[in-house]
Amino acid sequence: MKQPHPISRPRSEGDYALLKQASRRLIKACGGLEAAAMITRVRHSELARYYDPTEKLFMPIDVMADLEAISRNPLVTRCLAQMQDFSLIPLQLHLTSEPGHHWTALLASLGEETAAALKQVGAALAEHGTLTAQSMNNYQLTLHLDNLVRAALQLKACITQRQERGAVARQVKSLNSEASAL
Repeated sequence: MKQPHPISRPRSEGDYALLKQASRRLIKACGGLEAAAMITRVRHSELARYYDPTEKLFMPIDVMADLEAISRNPLVTRCLAQMQDFSLIPLQLHLTSEPGHHWTALLASLGEETAAALKQVGAALAEHGTLTAQSMNNYQLTLHLDNLVRAALQLKACITQRQERGAVARQVKSLNSEASAL
């Protein structure tokens, strides 16, 4: 009998083990197997298989989306992003749709976050002469950079919304012009 050849996968077994651990944490964040089974399409026994390190089965994306929505914590998504050298930052884009929340306020916020991040980097460099892991932690550089990126993304979303509203307004105006010409 012919032996199947082993599959060469692009990730290490350690990476896949991290996905299993993230799946376990996600199910726990939803209240455990029974509670998680009540909010998605699979039963608790199947959910348990998704984080069992001896199983080759992984959580389907729709189940992950259900559980992450309930837990309000993208544990598996974050693990996948990190495996691809990406980072997740909550956008909180609802701020851009508030009445009176003008794009210039977001631009000012971007400037403030840039200044705060640069100030912390400068303080860390002044103290140690270089950026050490300890100084990055002490000065919360990651937090400041996350805030900076979030401010930039909020500004981008606001500008994109304004562009979309402008395009819709132009389409409506064009349709009205065509209708009045008839």
